[in-house]
Amino acid sequence: MVLSTKIVKLGNSQGIRLPKSLLKEIGIVNPINTLVQVSVADGKIVISPQAETSRLMQRFAGFDLDDYFDNSHQVEDDWGDPVGKERL
Repeated sequence: MVLSTKIVKLGNSQGIRLPKSLLKEIGIVNPINTLVQVSVADGKIVISPQAETSRLMQRFAGFDLDDYFDNSHQVEDDWGDPVGKERL
């Protein structure tokens, strides 16, 4: 699909209006607040749907498991002397 559209002012930014039919072609069915990736390739603006990540993966974004274990200094805690029947 090829179409022409104008760049419009949106607050302090500029934007373009994209018809739903065009968004459907790239897999965006519900466009309101949908995250997209915008890049420039060969002098063209490329808009692609952003892959959704789970909330759990978002919480661990940037966490380096190898670094965590390489730099962890496990220290045994001193819980004091036994005071009851906890001895085995």
